[in-house]
Amino acid sequence: LEIFLLENLRRYARENNQPAARATSELSPYLHFGHISSLEVALAVKEYAAEHKLMGDEFLEQLIVRRELAFNFARFAGNPESIENLPQWALNTLRKHASDIRSPLYTREQFEQAATHAELWNATQKELLLTGKTHGYYRMYWGKKIIEWSSTAEEALATMIYLHDRDALDGRDPNTYTNILRCFGLHDRPWTERAVFGVVRYMSLEGVKR
Repeated sequence: LEIFLLENLRRYARENNQPAARATSELSPYLHFGHISSLEVALAVKEYAAEHKLMGDEFLEQLIVRRELAFNFARFAGNPESIENLPQWALNTLRKHASDIRSPLYTREQFEQAATHAELWNATQKELLLTGKTHGYYRMYWGKKIIEWSSTAEEALATMIYLHDRDALDGRDPNTYTNILRCFGLHDRPWTERAVFGVVRYMSLEGVKR
């Protein structure tokens, strides 16, 4: 927390979506295991930002609004690991495209071993294996590609949960299940229709490069 306040808070709003900038708080594992409370973090950020005339609102939106949204989802979803928690439009479009051709297809073991054809995806999976963490933007790309390269949406969801439960320091957490299901359309809106995804938001390597 102290490192984040001293070094990264001033950069967070501008650079948090740039993975190479390493401008995030890195606090999610400590929040997950209860080593520090979100309230303590929020109060410290608010006080430091006021004292040093910084903008802490974007970080607090993630810490409070997004995190509480995830906890609320997990509390009332029944089974937060079920694809049935998706909004109806997402379920409908995924079912409509369930028979679309998927190529290439990878097994869970190939995903786990970072053995796909895609260099960036493999690097993201290796980072998860080596450090127990990966940047949220990369994690979204990671999840979208698992959907694209799995036989069914249900299989893709099970693979993502398995890999997070096994390897992520902040896995088995309300944020985990919410962020994974966001890859399938939870807390999102319909986009342009395409194969496999239907109108669920798609991510391309070209988009990540931009």
